[in-house]
Amino acid sequence: MKLRLEVYILTILVFLFSINIASAITVDEIMDKMEETAPDFTTQKTISEMILIDQEGNEEIREMIMFSQEGENGKSSTLVRFLSPKSVKGVTLLNIDDGEKIYLYMPAYDKPRRIASSSKGDEFMGTGLSYEDMSMDYKDKDYEKKLLEETESVYIIEVIPSGEDISYKKIILIVDKEKFYTKKVEFYNMSGNLTKTLEIDKIRIDDKGKITPMEIAFTDIEEKHKTKIVIKEIEYDVELSSSFFSIRTLSKPTL
Repeated sequence: MKLRLEVYILTILVFLFSINIASAITVDEIMDKMEETAPDFTTQKTISEMILIDQEGNEEIREMIMFSQEGENGKSSTLVRFLSPKSVKGVTLLNIDDGEKIYLYMPAYDKPRRIASSSKGDEFMGTGLSYEDMSMDYKDKDYEKKLLEETESVYIIEVIPSGEDISYKKIILIVDKEKFYTKKVEFYNMSGNLTKTLEIDKIRIDDKGKITPMEIAFTDIEEKHKTKIVIKEIEYDVELSSSFFSIRTLSKPTL
């Protein structure tokens, strides 16, 4: 009887272990599911409110418009322009092919300036965001990724960026286990210290289950500075000319 009981217990343990293996998910599968929940579009236009909050709690509100496009090469290009206040109105940032080329246009100088690779870690217009932050694709297939932990509610993924002039040693993605979107991103500098965080505070889910972040909070821990971005309007598959994401567009008074 004792032998039968031991065999029975062993059988149950093997069965449970087999279920656990079968239900295990890989980091690539998680990234694929995140891609599936992202909206399908070729071009996108958003009007947003950017709220800059310093360590004393003082706020500055900026309105901006952003256009983005997914290229046939799988890389994205974006153009961001401040609409207000007057101190930054017209300042435009152009990011081509996931930051391979970045240009900054300031009306006061009336000439676009290319951001050198060595300067991509510099802060963009007092926002607390670097040029690299605004162009980096955390889901880049060339980045090494590892599933560090799985809890009841989230997956925790480590991303190791690669390439020249990278400012971060690693990036941690905290992914919602049910909806498969990034709830939080942690940025660690080259010394391995947590330096910045990005949190998705509000999302919109359409009738196809596609998820759009509507409120984002970016915190610079070292500078004790926070930037909130609240999307007011969003439009997909807008018609843009083939030359829209080019230097010529930067100085145009109307987009």
